[in-house]
Amino acid sequence: MDGNQPRQRRSGETAQRAQYPNYPQYPAYGQQRQDDTQGQPYRQYGSAYQPPVSGMNGVRPARRADRHQGGGPYRHGHDGLWLALIVVCIVLLIAGGFAVSSLYGRYPAFQEQVESLAGNTFYSGVHVDGIHIGGMTMEEARAAVRRTNEAIDQQYALSVTIDGKTWRITQNELPLQRNTESVLEEAFSIGRQTPYAALQSGMTPFQYRSQAVREAGRSGAFLYTQVTYDKATVRELSDKLSGWVSAPARDATVIGFDFTGPSFQYQAEQPGTYLSSDEIYSAVTARMDARDYNGRVTLSTHPQQPTVTVAQLQQSFGLIASYSTDTLPDRNRNKNIELACNALNGTVLASDKVLSFNEITGRRTVDKGYLMAGAIAQGRSYEESGGGVCQVSSTLFNAAVLANMKIITSSPHAWPSAYVEPGRDATVDWQNFQSLEESLDLKIRNTSPYPIYIRAYVNQTNTSRICLCTVEIYGVALQDGVRIGMETELDGGEPIPSPTPKKPEYAPADEEHPAGTEEVIVKGREGYKYRTYRVYYQNDTEISRELIRSSYYKPYAEQVRIYE
Repeated sequence: MDGNQPRQRRSGETAQRAQYPNYPQYPAYGQQRQDDTQGQPYRQYGSAYQPPVSGMNGVRPARRADRHQGGGPYRHGHDGLWLALIVVCIVLLIAGGFAVSSLYGRYPAFQEQVESLAGNTFYSGVHVDGIHIGGMTMEEARAAVRRTNEAIDQQYALSVTIDGKTWRITQNELPLQRNTESVLEEAFSIGRQTPYAALQSGMTPFQYRSQAVREAGRSGAFLYTQVTYDKATVRELSDKLSGWVSAPARDATVIGFDFTGPSFQYQAEQPGTYLSSDEIYSAVTARMDARDYNGRVTLSTHPQQPTVTVAQLQQSFGLIASYSTDTLPDRNRNKNIELACNALNGTVLASDKVLSFNEITGRRTVDKGYLMAGAIAQGRSYEESGGGVCQVSSTLFNAAVLANMKIITSSPHAWPSAYVEPGRDATVDWQNFQSLEESLDLKIRNTSPYPIYIRAYVNQTNTSRICLCTVEIYGVALQDGVRIGMETELDGGEPIPSPTPKKPEYAPADEEHPAGTEEVIVKGREGYKYRTYRVYYQNDTEISRELIRSSYYKPYAEQVRIYE
């Protein structure tokens, strides 16, 4: 027999196979069909066979002859069908093994195709980013693709030109990223995966994969990586470029105050240019999204004008409030007032900052040049170093109220002063307290958004004559037509009567006080309760008022001292 001739199937085989019973055609898994004769649905495959039921002690119970007609042959017939099915399956497996072995031996091309499908390299004709990776392992293909793409990515340079000056965005500033791994995995799956649609068409997985491999080798399979970039990095670059090319306009400002003038010193306004980070970001991302990695972005800054000019400041800044009081014809007292004015003069108070009168002047000591003069404490008049400086603090208090500053802390004297109206004085005392925090102080806050400048002076120096103590506050004036005034009112409309005089004190006579001499040591005084208001006027019409302080001047009983 010629070994190249197909093996002829013997007739005996056909006759032998015809003896096998015809097996029932079971429906697909999960389906049922009706039996043509019984009209009963078949059970799902796998549940048709019921194992025999054992009796006690595992002994099969005796079959009753009348269980059903012909019961014995019926049972044996089904057992034969299952046995035949098992035999056929074994025969088919053996035959399939021999068939594959025969194909391996008789058809070398088939053997080569099977072996190629089982390899760990990419199939011939597969390209990624134009690089043929057929025959390469995954590691080799990854290295080849990355080596080529890195060389390409290093060549990209996006130019950004703003007002004629150019910056280049390259791989160093904005690295490009590629989905190389996922594309290589997709390329490796060619000829190794079978889609569900192919199975529905009737093709076997082996047929589909073989066809995919042949098609790749004949026509080529081309895949490309996707280039991406980090937009957060673009935002950072845009912010930097915006800062480099922008020169914001500068408003005119007050840079100083000449207290001797008095006059303000200004810094002139200056126009500027501006380019927002958003504009740069939008232009760059538009080029990158269009894959124009070597393109050019051209932008221009926008002119920016200042919002405040020197002319506007000159109209806004000026004298806000001024208040003056008359001094007494007392040389020492006037000297103390002059020293306190010198300490206060030239004060610059920034927006929202607080001024403390005691902190500005410090302790009024002889070492600083202060002299002994009349002061008030505990309802009595006495001599004190720095006596009279309360007139400066009271003058500042009135000027601050008229300048719309906030009064944080203030206190009235023991009784109304002669140089201001009741309710409009502000006493200070540090000499009789251990610390600044414990002292009687005047504190005011600058509530405007601009600094204020304080000028304080007396119109005469080193004099025993009556002179003028003045405090001026400069800054941004109130809106047009608005001015501030002060009003005080006596609470209850009547003063509080002086108490009954106290019993006299007795003291031994001396050269200054001969026997029988009387001295008033506490002057009898009426008491008062005053309310002080800040009143706002619009074109001389009151529009609102604010309670600044309630002042209580205690009534005092007169007391004398008699020398014996």
